[in-house]
Amino acid sequence: MLRPLPLIVLLGLAMPGVVFGQVQATFYVAPDGNDHSLGTKAQPFATIARAQQAVRAINQDMTGDIVVELRGGVYTIDRTIAFDAADSGTNGHNVIYRAAPNETPVISGGKPVVGWRADKRGRWKAPSPVDDCRQLYVNGKRATRARGPAPANLKLAGENGYTTTDVSMADWRSPGDIEFCYLTVWAHCRCKVQSVKRDGDKAVITMLQPYFTHAKTKEGVRVSNPAHLQRIYLENAIELLDEPGEWYLDRSTKTIYYMPREGEDMTKAAVIAPAVEKLVEFRGSLPQPVHNIRFENVTFKHANWLRPSKIGHCEVQANCIIDSDRKDSFVRAGGFVNVHNENLKSQANIVLHAAKAIRFERCTFTQLGGAAIDIERGSQDNVISGCAIYDIAGSGVQIGDVLKDDHHPDDPRKIVKNNRVVNCCIHDCCLDYRGGIGIWVGYTEGTTLAHNEIAHLPYSGISMGWGWGEEDAGGGNPDAKQPFKYDTPTSNKNNHIEYNHIHHVMQTMHDGGAIYTLGVMPGSIIRGNHIHDALRSDVGPGGIYLDEGSGFIEVTGNLVYKVKTPMFYNNLVQNRKATCNEHDNFFNAKPDDAKNVVEKAGLEPAYRGLLKP
Repeated sequence: MLRPLPLIVLLGLAMPGVVFGQVQATFYVAPDGNDHSLGTKAQPFATIARAQQAVRAINQDMTGDIVVELRGGVYTIDRTIAFDAADSGTNGHNVIYRAAPNETPVISGGKPVVGWRADKRGRWKAPSPVDDCRQLYVNGKRATRARGPAPANLKLAGENGYTTTDVSMADWRSPGDIEFCYLTVWAHCRCKVQSVKRDGDKAVITMLQPYFTHAKTKEGVRVSNPAHLQRIYLENAIELLDEPGEWYLDRSTKTIYYMPREGEDMTKAAVIAPAVEKLVEFRGSLPQPVHNIRFENVTFKHANWLRPSKIGHCEVQANCIIDSDRKDSFVRAGGFVNVHNENLKSQANIVLHAAKAIRFERCTFTQLGGAAIDIERGSQDNVISGCAIYDIAGSGVQIGDVLKDDHHPDDPRKIVKNNRVVNCCIHDCCLDYRGGIGIWVGYTEGTTLAHNEIAHLPYSGISMGWGWGEEDAGGGNPDAKQPFKYDTPTSNKNNHIEYNHIHHVMQTMHDGGAIYTLGVMPGSIIRGNHIHDALRSDVGPGGIYLDEGSGFIEVTGNLVYKVKTPMFYNNLVQNRKATCNEHDNFFNAKPDDAKNVVEKAGLEPAYRGLLKP
């Protein structure tokens, strides 16, 4: 148990390591510190939780910022670092958790995997420090979950699964861990196997319900007969572990198996398995939001996310999935739908909930198992600035949500409002859930996405809005047959997407774009973006894509080239194309024809050091 602070600190009296004036106090933390020390530079704390306790003792009536300086090294946590209103800055001052000069503190939710010994067929094995995980990192590099092609002669059989002529599947060790993975037009679904049994010259594969049925019958792209799918594969069986760099966790014996890459010595390798699902959570309430906390130059790594291991990932779009537990879901035109498209978004590993004036400045988010950062539920005036976000299983940043409290809140304090993502470098995300987005925005007001570099993604770069017009005033498609319509507009308005450099997106999926929108959002603008090289440009669209319901959006000053369709409207049912003001763009132009766009878009000069090769 952490002991109370000495009275001298509680009173804020002068002592070594505490500075007054513009900074009210400074506490120090180091991986080799001691939580029973004073938190001074000479005697630092060992954990952020201890520093958090020290801050709470003196932050009720602040006269300056309170700084927690983190020495370089790894801070391994076994539970979420949770901030609430009591941790906030007061009187307009901030509580700042920042790196010591020229040092790199890392908050890690992972556990080392040790005790490796040789197994058969070129594999190695070690005891697992976690009950379950979906990623593994070997010498700082993401390993590949064991995978293989679809079973031979796979055919749908009834409502609950498949048959295959590969009868050996009936003898696989842990059939309940196997995932069928489907890469469709814009969704990446994962359905779990329940059992595999031999039946003569076939194996009968029974899938986990109701999730498999919902994946087969949901609106949009569906999991259907394998002959209709271009890409289907299996994942997470030891029988599929046959390539260097692949791994598998046998949950029944808590053993991790790995096949080393060339040059890897498992007796010396540093191997990490993610354990904690949320590294940091800022959770306030509408009456008492958590506020005025900053993180500067801190790295966040190694987080887990296990919902797909339990129920699969029945994706509708943008890593939002069917909520199979909702009682008000219904079927229309043969498709299973959550009422008013109120799907479940993916969990992030850093969450802001009812949070205000939280800022991440020049932080790094990497090797995370869900989305990286989520700003939700009445969070307002938060800033993500100058951050590097990469090697992420899901989306990079998520802002807002798609539930009733988001599109038609009964309290204005619930609106996700005036949040900014600026000068960030977001790349190589959505590695495990490929329908994800670099920056995804649901229903929000006053969101600004500006001067970001967004690249190397399987699907869209930025997605903003939701609902396909069905939640807008008067509803959308008259054939949508929602049980009721709204007479008032959604909260979605005054959002800005401007001066971003978005390139080499749409590398795996299609029917998306560098910038993609849904629904009415008056006062919103897409301006001055430099967009190019959507690699699946043969099937596009790839550029700026105003999909169903998009309305009252200005599109101006954008340079778009090397995509299938620079400007695409799929906004015919609601007939809102005329409400969108498109003018003075450079579509299919050369960069030399719009040098001012090229020069202004992307990271501003002070942040261009993020652009490493």
